[in-house]
Amino acid sequence: MFGKSRTSLAAAIGVALVASSLAACGGGATDPVSSTSASGSASANTGGWTRDYAGTSLNFIGEATANTAIIEKLLPDFEAKTGITVNVEQAPYDSLVQKAVLDFSTKKGNYDVLSIPYEYLGAFAEKSYIAQQNDFVNNPPAGLGSDFSASDIIPSLWKASSNWKDNWYGMPSNSAIMMMFYRKDLLENPDEQTAFKAKYGYDLAPAKTWAQYKDIAEFFTRPAGAKLVGATIADPFYGVTLAGKRHVATVLEWMNYSWTNGGDLFDSAGQPAVNSPQNVAALAYEKTLTAFAPPGFTSATWDETTAQLQQGTAAEAITWGDTAGAMEDATASKVLGKMGYADIPVAKEGDPTEGHLGSWTYAINADSKNQAAAQIFMAWALSKFVQNELAKQGGLPALTSTFEDAALQASLPYWKQELSSLNQSKSRPRIPQWSGISDALALGLSEALSGQATPQAALDDAQKKIVALMSGALPVTYQ
Repeated sequence: MFGKSRTSLAAAIGVALVASSLAACGGGATDPVSSTSASGSASANTGGWTRDYAGTSLNFIGEATANTAIIEKLLPDFEAKTGITVNVEQAPYDSLVQKAVLDFSTKKGNYDVLSIPYEYLGAFAEKSYIAQQNDFVNNPPAGLGSDFSASDIIPSLWKASSNWKDNWYGMPSNSAIMMMFYRKDLLENPDEQTAFKAKYGYDLAPAKTWAQYKDIAEFFTRPAGAKLVGATIADPFYGVTLAGKRHVATVLEWMNYSWTNGGDLFDSAGQPAVNSPQNVAALAYEKTLTAFAPPGFTSATWDETTAQLQQGTAAEAITWGDTAGAMEDATASKVLGKMGYADIPVAKEGDPTEGHLGSWTYAINADSKNQAAAQIFMAWALSKFVQNELAKQGGLPALTSTFEDAALQASLPYWKQELSSLNQSKSRPRIPQWSGISDALALGLSEALSGQATPQAALDDAQKKIVALMSGALPVTYQ
């Protein structure tokens, strides 16, 4: 990547964050590292990747998603090029965070590289759990392969995923973004279009506003024995699926309703604003959707919403783009070719839309004994070869060029929408108190959605907890 000039990652990132046209880094493909490795250990056969750390064994943990599974499958390429072996552990979101914190706090250094949720960046950085990567970013080593370019990483991912208080702590590991999923086959059916317009007075189309989103949810909610696109259904069909469990999934979905209704967790002065009128209204709106959701929504997280959409039991949802691959999986999906993908709805047409960014971060354990080899692994995981394979196999890459690839856009129905949503994305707070904030919100939101508390009372209670949690840490300046 860097060739003879050894251009800094920081410079490349700076260009990417300021301009939408991404400059190539260092010598790039026209000046591959294989020709001028600092140690002379890289060769054309390795694609420019150094073999200085051959024989090293790394332990990596990532979320149990398509991305991690695909990375694990591609490891023979990394081992062939670098001589470094990698042991992969996959874990669900909650379990991964728990395992990471345990390893960090005991200082055992069992994991060398971790893919962590970006909202924990501030907490882990403040506790010195993860190693600063300033030297790697500002003075990158030779021997990073010729198909790795930091400036190709989507600009919106860099700050959220990797930068905390002007220090670098890793590299973006995926580009998860929330979008609207909808059953395009239902919305395009002439009989359903006629019936919808007769009832609501306007044309049936993918929702652009939350009012339209609710109308569509109501319209397509049908009992067993009813007709749907002309056929009698044996089981109930639901207009919407949503997460309602006391879980971070419920928090992250609700934040879409909040942001697009003018709300936020903190106000412009950096003070907690969880119970603002905009947030209460957003939660009250979400509560109305529960009438059109499957009965088990109070126990649902993103896993259940994905399964319900994939199995064809709901018409629409606000969910993560990295589950789109499951919808287009010919071996498991009942909605293959039937799903559409669009922007998150807004309060009124013409309002700017925002997609909830869910990027994760490749970080290196501060207690790892193999930090240099771990850096090589991070760079390889973000190389063009790996990122393109992620795309082809149902994962989500972090490179602009991969999203702009014409063949991928033609073969993946959700591809253009993913990049569009990423370019209008918004990040949740990455402050050290995030875990407590999420817990307080998860309780309040789940109680409101299940009818145990009013939206106002639920958010008033969450506000009190968050104000106490943030004592001495206000105003919030790093989000």
